[in-house]
Amino acid sequence: MTTLSITATHLARNFSDLLNQVRYQHVTLEVTRGNELIAYVSPTPMAAGYPITQLNRLLAGLPRLSAEESQQFLDDIHHGVAEQPMENDAWAS
Repeated sequence: MTTLSITATHLARNFSDLLNQVRYQHVTLEVTRGNELIAYVSPTPMAAGYPITQLNRLLAGLPRLSAEESQQFLDDIHHGVAEQPMENDAWAS
């Protein structure tokens, strides 16, 4: 990753172009005012995990449940819901 030292004035005058460099070229900006380093502008870290755009493909590739497994899963859900304590409706007046 490249680091570019710039003044706050240069940042203000060229903000859009500099942000594009940060975003697309992964440049980190060291912003100075006078002789003092006052800020860094850097790209966000890469997100961990599985990209949401690939979720449908992932789910389509999973094995299917049999009819018996599907029914057992549904029964488990109904049993879990029945076991939950009833709570007062916070929105009821």
